[in-house]
Amino acid sequence: HCTWVTSEAYSSPSIVLAAKGHDGNKIIFDDFREAYYWLRQNTAEDARVMSWWDYGYQIAAMANRTILVDNNTWNNTHIAQVGSAFASDEDKAYKIMRSLDVDYVLVLFGGLTGYSSDDINKFL
Repeated sequence: HCTWVTSEAYSSPSIVLAAKGHDGNKIIFDDFREAYYWLRQNTAEDARVMSWWDYGYQIAAMANRTILVDNNTWNNTHIAQVGSAFASDEDKAYKIMRSLDVDYVLVLFGGLTGYSSDDINKFL
């Protein structure tokens, strides 16, 4: 019940998303809320999380963890470093993340559900 209520109550961008399946049935995507809850329950309180800026405020508020970038884009250099890490091969990305003292990385993949706003599509 609470998942349905949150999917109806939150404004866009939502924490819980709703869509219609191929058969017309409503599908609830609760992945954001579950990921933030996992971060809150399974990481150290001083953990630093790297994600694309879109999710920064949500991670800070719901997971109560330090994030590297958020929707406040005044620090373009910092955002460029995060974007470069996401767009780089593993070796280069790892070096960037180490220099930023990253503990965890949140990457959204929506391929199985058809969520086209995932992080992978930002670089295709």
